[in-house]
Amino acid sequence: MKIDEIRAVLDKYQQGTCTEEERKAIEAWYDSLRLGEKNPLRQQELDASLARIRDGLRKLPGQEGEAVGEHEAPGREVGEHEVPGRTMGEHGVPGRAAAGKAAPVRVMANWRGGVAAAVLIVIAASLWWLRTLHPKAGAGPVLQDSMNTVVTARGETRRIILPDGSTLQLNAGTAFRYPKHFAGATRTVELLKGEVYLQVVAQPEHPFIVRTGRLRTKVLGTSFDIRAYEEEKRVRIGVLTGKVCVDEEGKSLAVLEKGMSLEADRGVDSIARSSFENDYEMAAWKEGAMYFRDAGFGDIAFEFANKYDIGLVNKSKKKLWSYTGLFRNESLEEVIETICQTEGLRYTFDNNEILIIDK
Repeated sequence: MKIDEIRAVLDKYQQGTCTEEERKAIEAWYDSLRLGEKNPLRQQELDASLARIRDGLRKLPGQEGEAVGEHEAPGREVGEHEVPGRTMGEHGVPGRAAAGKAAPVRVMANWRGGVAAAVLIVIAASLWWLRTLHPKAGAGPVLQDSMNTVVTARGETRRIILPDGSTLQLNAGTAFRYPKHFAGATRTVELLKGEVYLQVVAQPEHPFIVRTGRLRTKVLGTSFDIRAYEEEKRVRIGVLTGKVCVDEEGKSLAVLEKGMSLEADRGVDSIARSSFENDYEMAAWKEGAMYFRDAGFGDIAFEFANKYDIGLVNKSKKKLWSYTGLFRNESLEEVIETICQTEGLRYTFDNNEILIIDK
């Protein structure tokens, strides 16, 4: 396998599109690197690290005995799947591969390079891990054998059961980190970016804490939603059942009960509390739905990109938007058709974009 092919697998891991077998091989390799310790990896450890990922990938289904020539492009099988809720219509929406179900990619069995290749691959993967998932690295160990990090791609949601039995659903474009085993006085997890809906098992003696940047959300047993996308300037917390306490680096900000929400800007300089009547207002996405309330065009476009992995571009004269609507099981075309009819506009498809235009 060439260096570029290993990088390709790492890129797939970052985007959340690799197969389960590839993910396990990559994470096993990461766990073995032991970065952040005082003693750097020795030469034999670099070679052993490269060998581990090589062997892990070679054992994947379809890899054994599939060597190709040095200058021959590796084979790639692409399935034609559609994003859930998306159909082909008269406007010709292109079919898209379902997130998280990428076809296996054939890799070369001819390994070359030696020490230089090993060093380059380890450094490339280490830098990716540092920059993507650990932006504040440098204050201690970067990788911990006791932690799991789950990343979802656009158009993909995922459900996870935590070690204590608590369940969470990750929205598209989310990165979430949690320990393989809870230990100590608290159960602490971290939302690195994106949105997550949590149903926490009550353990009064072990409070459950979600870190989101400088914010901490502490619960005993409840269900709530936290939204913290990098593209948005605010962090939003909404409680669907029970009660949570929100603080910023030890300073109490609010106590939220069922039907209450809090929005804080990234610097926590301003905080706004409000209430909601319907759970759909806070977490429609976990049921595969979309809810808009007085939404501007930018908010609508972001939801389309996250759910359908497609761009929404406003080419119309309408600049001020305040759209409210709920979509449960409608297809992509039905959603955009409804929005355009409500706003007195029309639309057309251009490659991987929907253009909103005047009638």
